[in-house]
Amino acid sequence: MDLNWVLHQKLKTEFDKLFEDLKEDDKTQEMEPAEAVETPLLPHQKQALAWMVSRENSKELPPFWEQRSDLYYNTITNFSEKDRPENVHGGILADDMGLGKTLTAIAVILTNFHDGKSLPIERIKKNQLKKECNVYDESMKLGGNNTSEKADGLIKEGSRCSGEPSISDDKGKNKYPKSEFSSSRPKRRKTAVQYTESSDSEESETNELPQKMKGKLKNTQSETKIREKAGSSKVKEDAEFACALTSSTPATKKKMLKKRASAVESSKKTDTEERPRTTLIICPLSVLSNWIDQFGQHIKSDVHLNFYVYYGPDRVRDPALLSKQDIVLTTYNILTHDYGTKADSPLHSIRWLRVILDEGHAIRNPNAQQTKAVLDLEAERRWVLTGTPIQNSLKDLWSLLSFLKLKPFLDREWWHRTIQRPVTMGDEGGLRRLQSLIKNITLRRTKTSKIRGKPVLELPERKVFIQHITLSDEERKIYQSVKNEGRATIGRYFNEGTVLAHYADVLGLLLRLRQICCHTHLLTNAVSSTSPSGNDTPEELRKKLIRKMKLILSSGSDEECAICLDSLTVPVITHCAHVFCKPCICQVIQNEQPHAKCPLCRNDIHGDNLLECPPEELACDTEKKPNMEWTSSSKINALMHALIDLRKKNPNIKSLVVSQFTTFLSLIETPLRASGFVFTRLDGSMAQKKRVESIQCFQNTEAGSPTIMLLSLKAGGVGLNLSAASRVFLMDPAWNPAAEDQCFDRCHRLGQKQEVIITKFIVKDSVEENMLKIQNTKRELAAGAFGTKKADASEMKQAKINEIRTLIDL
Repeated sequence: MDLNWVLHQKLKTEFDKLFEDLKEDDKTQEMEPAEAVETPLLPHQKQALAWMVSRENSKELPPFWEQRSDLYYNTITNFSEKDRPENVHGGILADDMGLGKTLTAIAVILTNFHDGKSLPIERIKKNQLKKECNVYDESMKLGGNNTSEKADGLIKEGSRCSGEPSISDDKGKNKYPKSEFSSSRPKRRKTAVQYTESSDSEESETNELPQKMKGKLKNTQSETKIREKAGSSKVKEDAEFACALTSSTPATKKKMLKKRASAVESSKKTDTEERPRTTLIICPLSVLSNWIDQFGQHIKSDVHLNFYVYYGPDRVRDPALLSKQDIVLTTYNILTHDYGTKADSPLHSIRWLRVILDEGHAIRNPNAQQTKAVLDLEAERRWVLTGTPIQNSLKDLWSLLSFLKLKPFLDREWWHRTIQRPVTMGDEGGLRRLQSLIKNITLRRTKTSKIRGKPVLELPERKVFIQHITLSDEERKIYQSVKNEGRATIGRYFNEGTVLAHYADVLGLLLRLRQICCHTHLLTNAVSSTSPSGNDTPEELRKKLIRKMKLILSSGSDEECAICLDSLTVPVITHCAHVFCKPCICQVIQNEQPHAKCPLCRNDIHGDNLLECPPEELACDTEKKPNMEWTSSSKINALMHALIDLRKKNPNIKSLVVSQFTTFLSLIETPLRASGFVFTRLDGSMAQKKRVESIQCFQNTEAGSPTIMLLSLKAGGVGLNLSAASRVFLMDPAWNPAAEDQCFDRCHRLGQKQEVIITKFIVKDSVEENMLKIQNTKRELAAGAFGTKKADASEMKQAKINEIRTLIDL
């Protein structure tokens, strides 16, 4: 139930309009990439490359500055300066999702070094290419009482690692090895890519990286001990993962250590003479493996790059060594963690040639530690890659401009005074300034943009069909009894005017109705009895509130915080049972001290009464279901009928089966096995390594590979490429239409060769039909202007109340 989505779509439409009115003459030149890039660029990528290189090498004054005699005058502030203001050597590449921003960025790194020359790289002579994969174990620190073990080994191409891939195949004939390498490495120098294993949050949970590499990237790492936490259930995964990552063989370790020491020595001498060489790429953990894959895929096999994945507890923290790399890849969390530690952060002690922020809207909140960590980096050139530069409001742009070091907007007051406030008030001058600013520093093309009269991306057609499902008599009986009971309760809340105070109960009822539409086994226990009452003990109250919060978070309603109108981050629940982001509600309590009120129901709230949901409690609840005997449901019957029909027509067509309920996906596995389908699965509970394996298996086009992927809607979000699929079966509708669209974009994207057909299963005369009505209303609403006011808390409350009425036919 997401008013936020409407606003987001309005902003997106307006943002695109800013570009329609601009003549893009200066951005239509094309440029060929450096010879090291193997993949041919499409015309729109060549244009982006030409524009990005010209931005990096630009000698012009930044926007809104002009030279007047020997002073530099700013036309916005009307101030003059003696020193020439530095231009922004970079900008925002804001192409729509799926237009290949990653490849364009790789082309820039290889094509534009210093003085218009391409990056100097090492080439390997043909006779020195060696098809083998040297693997040794990695350093993995899981804290606690560490024991040491060694696990050295050599894997030939296509050989098998212990452990099973995440493929289900009832015949048990699996042709997919865990690690596939075509590794090219010179004999004279056995260094290799290395990853150190750890979680992004620096805790003991493990997140793994992919194994499928072309081995063209080289690295340095000396440690070879696996340190395991005694009794940890994660250890098996770790040791197994070590065999899927490449590094140097034990025989060369001493040489490597010497080489590394001398590299550090010599780097100290030459640091002052050399200009910066290294590009730092920062991305969310979910797309880390994608960057590694893309470098492997798009660079010629005889090219050697110094490439370091800065990740994990044993990452090399030596700035001298890091600044010798061509590319250092890390995640926002690791950067923020280092920035927050007392010791100096190595990434902040280097002057980078360029910094690239992938999914750059991650820094939109200027008060977040993550944003501060990014803004503090030193770099000559700066790039933001994002398909959604404006997520919630125009103020999202300020952090991006601040990262680009664009004067006078480093001072937030100037941004407010000259652009944000005037544009929000609908002032023409403010809008013109915004246009001219965006024109200067941003390049954006959508999938429908045209180049030389042709669409940027000629994708096959995408069709969406709705298939109505009729419940069986038994299912309808259960549905009707739950609905009647719930309507009576919610009707009472409406009469008493307390519907929002019981919002978790309302969501609980809606969740149960949606679950019955999928399968009666999903039915959650009644929650009406869990309302906090005055005579609960503190422990009973805590349990009830935690249960309420889990219900809200697991209801798939993509709840947004009523304060920041964004998806919940670090959710907490108040004693009046309303869920907010922790930073947001703490700010409210601080501002309104000593008599802070809940923004939704105006009850008193206190900072020490906020409850967080322990992550382990959230995780363990998702799959805990009684072992009932398996039965089918109307939706499962419709799905199996469609899949079997499809297999008869074309056994090679691949399908995504998508649901918000992972338990439902588990129920679907049974008939898939029984009908002899080979399938794989991707959901939020899976470790990073398992996800990567699952995607690689599914994307593989050889005979015997999985033809079905069971995908949870949340896991099907940003950054995934599932273009092997050309059919999508959406088992249940989402509250937020954008979540569905994003999921469809996983397969309807660059690389898709077939028509994409999407089937949405909707139960007749049910809450699902009403959800579609709300989705359509949101889509119609999404066409306003930048000046659109953000809904305030009272408007949000009213919108929620209206939606509840629609959903249960009150």
